[in-house]
Amino acid sequence: MPDHPRGPLGSTSAHLYVISLPQRQDRRQQMEHLRAIQGLTWTVVDAVPANASSVNRILDWVAVERAQRAEHTKTGSANSTFRWPPEIDAFAVAQAPLTPLGSDSWVQTVPPSAKLNLKSSKSQPASSTTRPNLTCATEDHSTPALTNSTPEWMRLSPAKIACWHSHVSAVHHFVDRADAQMDDVAFILEDDIDMEKDIAARLSDIWGVLPPGWDTVFLGHCWSNESFYPALASLTYTNLYPSFAPKCTHAYALSLPGARRLLQHLRYPPFAYSRALDQAYAWLIQTGRLRSYSVVPSVVVQRKTVSSDILPGMGSEWRENLQDGVFGS
Repeated sequence: MPDHPRGPLGSTSAHLYVISLPQRQDRRQQMEHLRAIQGLTWTVVDAVPANASSVNRILDWVAVERAQRAEHTKTGSANSTFRWPPEIDAFAVAQAPLTPLGSDSWVQTVPPSAKLNLKSSKSQPASSTTRPNLTCATEDHSTPALTNSTPEWMRLSPAKIACWHSHVSAVHHFVDRADAQMDDVAFILEDDIDMEKDIAARLSDIWGVLPPGWDTVFLGHCWSNESFYPALASLTYTNLYPSFAPKCTHAYALSLPGARRLLQHLRYPPFAYSRALDQAYAWLIQTGRLRSYSVVPSVVVQRKTVSSDILPGMGSEWRENLQDGVFGS
C-alpha cells in the first residue's frame, strides 16, 4: 500500500484497532479474511460484553450522577450547571500521559445506593434490580423522562454502555503507547465491516486535502447527511466534507490530539456513558468540541449479515453499498 507522511491506512504512522467480542469468532474469521486480502496489520481489542459486571457498575454510576445532579438542581446548587473542563484543549496537545478522570473508576468501584435514592438500604450497593431504567441523554446532559413510547434507540441499555467502554479502551490503546508521536493516526474499526478494495489509494487522496488540526475522520457513517456542507475538494471517487452529525462508529480515524481530546470528553463524569456512543460523537461534533470530517461516499460500511451486538436482529435499517467492496457489500 502506498505510504503517506500524514498517515492514511498503509502508513507507518497509522495504528489500526479492531474492536471485537471474543465469543464472536464468526466475525473474527471474516475480519481475518479482510485483513489478509487488504494486507493490513491491526491490533484486536477485546470488546466488553453487555453482561459484564463492569457494565452494571457503570450503569449504577450513571444513575448516581443523574440523581446527584437532580438534587443539585432542586437545591439551586452551582454544581447543577454543566461546564466542560477548561483544560481539555491543553491536555489534547500535551505530551504527558493522561491522568485518571472521574469515570475511570466506575469500571471497578460500586457506588453507594444511598446516592441513588433507591429503596434498598444505605449499607447495600446499588444493583440492576434496584437501579431505575435510564434514557439516553441529549445535548450536554439533558435527560428525557422514560415513557412507554420511548424508542429503543433512546433507552440506555447495557449494550450501549459496553460499546462506549469498548471504544474508550481501543482509544486508550492508541493514546497510552510509550512511543506515541503527535503525527500518529488511529483507525478504529468494528468487526462487522466491509471496505473498498482500493481504500488505501482513496485515503491517500483524502489525506492530501485534510486540513491541519483535525480530530476525527469518519470513513463511514449512518443516519446523517454528511454532504450537508460543501466538499473540501472534488476528488475522483470519494470526497471529504466537514462532518454534520455522523452516526455509527464502525470506522473512523483519530489524530493523536483528537484521540486525547475525545477521551477527555468521554471520561468526564457528567457526560460519560450518558447515551449511545455515536450520539455522543455527533453532539461533540455539532457543538464544535471535535473538529471532524466525513468521507462521502463511505469507504467502509457495516455488512449487517450477522446479528448485531447492540440492537435486536441485524441492527438498524440503514444500509449503504460500496462501489467495489472486498465482500461485495
